[in-house]
Amino acid sequence: MKSLSIIGFGPFGQFIAPHLRPHFEVFAWNRTDYSSTALELGVAWVSIKEALSKDIIILCTNISYFEDFLKENSPYFNPKAMVIDVASVKIKPIELMKKYLPDTCEIVGTHPLFGPQSGKNGIEGLNFVLCPVRTAHTQCIEHFTAQVLKLNVMLRSPDEHDKEMAYVQGLTHFVARALSAIGADDLQMKTRAYERLLEVKNFLSGDSWQLFEAIENDNPYAKEVRLRFMQELENLNSKLS
Repeated sequence: MKSLSIIGFGPFGQFIAPHLRPHFEVFAWNRTDYSSTALELGVAWVSIKEALSKDIIILCTNISYFEDFLKENSPYFNPKAMVIDVASVKIKPIELMKKYLPDTCEIVGTHPLFGPQSGKNGIEGLNFVLCPVRTAHTQCIEHFTAQVLKLNVMLRSPDEHDKEMAYVQGLTHFVARALSAIGADDLQMKTRAYERLLEVKNFLSGDSWQLFEAIENDNPYAKEVRLRFMQELENLNSKLS
């Protein structure tokens, strides 16, 4: 059984551990001590150097800390490891992995389009983006995620991913934050369309500001989409005036 480490054992790392544990020997590390949680999940809590020695390394670190982490720890990565990131953007983390990781490491970009909330009742059928960058095991990864984990796997380049996510996440999160800021709330005289807006707002309300910043600022296409949307709002308002 191959060894797999989860670097960054916060909510998402803890969420994916039970799905991976039946198939790998799973280890975890985090700057904050989650050793008791790891024990409950049947995951071995180890030092950062041991975590980076494993066959497969999943980087669940925050994108704002991603480069510093790679710079600080690049000497400790297993040179034969498959290194996988799960960030909400793809161009930036993949460029950083190519820059700092040993040339012999395999690099795979992924974006699970779900999390602890949306996957709480199971992950079967949920969307999963796969960006093979430097690997000879694309078919194996695709088979595992599609046939074993039962995810809906979509192959994309990092550029294709970020272009689509500028709308899918960048625009959606932007609108949700705005709805929350103006106090859009549940009302008795609601329409189905208004209910859908509230669903978007409520579904994303638990996301951190750090995640919001990453989605908006670390995706090179998000700002353009956001500005076009704001311009159209101004145009509509001017027509009404």
